[in-house]
Amino acid sequence: MLSLKTFPENAALWGETTQSSVYADSYPEYALDDLIDTCTHTNSETDPWWRVDLLGVYSVNRVTIINRINFPSRLDGAVIRVGIFPDIYSNTILEASATATISCGGMVGRYMVVHIPGNQRILSLAEVGVYGYLAGNRAVRGAATQSSTSGNWFAGKAIDSNRGLLNTACSSTLNQTNPWWRLDLHDMYRVSKVVITNRRDCCTERINGAEIRIGNSLENNGSNNPICAVIPDIPAGESYNYSCDGMDGRYVIVHIPGDQKILTLCEVEIYGYLAENLAVDGVATQSSTSGDGFAEKAVDRGLQQLYTGCSSTLNQTNPWWRLDLRYIYRVIKVVVTNRQDCCAERINGAEIRIGNSLENNGNNNPICAVIPAIPAGESYNYSCGGMDGRYVNLIIPGDMKILTLCEVKVYGEGPALKRSLVKMQFNSINDLTDPSMRENVLKQLGSALADRGLTNVTLRWTQTPERVIQKGNDAKRPCENRKSP
Repeated sequence: MLSLKTFPENAALWGETTQSSVYADSYPEYALDDLIDTCTHTNSETDPWWRVDLLGVYSVNRVTIINRINFPSRLDGAVIRVGIFPDIYSNTILEASATATISCGGMVGRYMVVHIPGNQRILSLAEVGVYGYLAGNRAVRGAATQSSTSGNWFAGKAIDSNRGLLNTACSSTLNQTNPWWRLDLHDMYRVSKVVITNRRDCCTERINGAEIRIGNSLENNGSNNPICAVIPDIPAGESYNYSCDGMDGRYVIVHIPGDQKILTLCEVEIYGYLAENLAVDGVATQSSTSGDGFAEKAVDRGLQQLYTGCSSTLNQTNPWWRLDLRYIYRVIKVVVTNRQDCCAERINGAEIRIGNSLENNGNNNPICAVIPAIPAGESYNYSCGGMDGRYVNLIIPGDMKILTLCEVKVYGEGPALKRSLVKMQFNSINDLTDPSMRENVLKQLGSALADRGLTNVTLRWTQTPERVIQKGNDAKRPCENRKSP
């Protein structure tokens, strides 16, 4: 299974802040500026509050509150509220201490409020974080397409949040061989459930035998991806749930195999969790830097798509960009986003390499894929089939090359190695019952692992080595030690 982060970034950063009052220039957005020496500040009043509108309904796992450096007691007694409605007095209450990470256990809400009940109170916050995942139907943010379209029964009508109260709100293909409908979720999700709503008038049997497939491949229009479920039938106008048990994929396909078939869908809903982009926790570097095209701009979560938001090397021989994932992962997929202005062809021929070696700056590691081309501003997926590695490199071999990357995402399993117990037998003239000798062996082993990219490793003996003395055998001694016949 893929490693997950429900929502690795602070969701509050995309929200809109407000507070009950503003003292001097201590505005509510100061709680989201990543600076602990700037604070929000209300006037002294009854029940002061600070609120962030997340601009979407989230299942909130935790909230982080960083208190101000001076006057910390002003946060004493603060209440954290998460809910659907902006009224600060109507949502579920969780008590919090002055400085804390508060577990919210998946509370669902659009608004997160910090509130201090009482008279003559001042609320001041240094930083606030809200972490969780977008609740609800993932399909509404996706892009739908289908093998053909009958009349105005477009593919997008199956994700318009209308479960077919009118049949004209459904998608439909023409009568054809192997019709299909596909949803691009724009990112890799772990899909827990798919809900299909059938049409409510005639022809309800047209859904019979449809396959729900989930995966990352567009081979055969996505219809070769693994099957989540096969639909025997769905009664007219009803919605049936199909459990996919956390299948990983960017694409959800509904496909009816056979000749003379029509596929009609009145609504498709997808429920699941966003898979972890391992790149956001990594460290990026590159062979050279052009202007402010720093290496880390390729792992900034795609917040900017302009050239100024991309990494770029100078014009040089064999330019490269490298991401240190910090641990060894089994890499399933790499997603590369090309620049959207000029020079889209500069990515042509780039090699994606994955491994644990830093020899030749990591560019000797095995190849996952070679990029023929990526259209301007688009993101292409490259399957790496579970290659093990700590380092992800992109290199363009050749003279007079420039490597520009607007975003690199890495998905996979792991870390692949956390703790291992190894039983070893040494052939040594040294006495390994001597603590200093054992320490020297660990140092040598640590150095050998570091050469292979394993630097964050702690080695220790679980027990004192046992000494085994083997008797020599004259018949197996080196020839120079034997007497001549």
